[in-house]
Amino acid sequence: MNKKGLTIVELLVTVGLFAFLMVTVFPGMQSFLLRLEINACLRTVTAALNTARYQAIRENQPVRVEVVPGRLLLSVDNGKGWQVTRSFDLDGKLKVQANSRPVFSPLGNVSPLCTITLEKKARVFRIVLSMYGKISVHSGA
Repeated sequence: MNKKGLTIVELLVTVGLFAFLMVTVFPGMQSFLLRLEINACLRTVTAALNTARYQAIRENQPVRVEVVPGRLLLSVDNGKGWQVTRSFDLDGKLKVQANSRPVFSPLGNVSPLCTITLEKKARVFRIVLSMYGKISVHSGA
């Protein structure tokens, strides 16, 4: 006799193992995905800040950085006010805010000093700009 298919016992064992794996793996997976989201946003913000600094040095003109909902904007003042030259998309799932709109000088310095805060759930990261344009990332509340 040629049997094809699964018995009810085999099916129940398979479903039980799948449920057990989901219960044990899922909480760790959520934490992993949260870290991925935060790290991607941190990389985007630091890349945008470095781009602004090097653009200011290369083009010998000030470059302003501004955080707006969901984006980080780089602008230059070409005599007609600040004009956006580049936009970086931030993950809309994270709360991103800055305490100022820093301007990088052609020497690579920044004024005013700025702290950009990224927050999701209980995780908080701060990206701090020193007056010399150095970027540092700090974690914690």
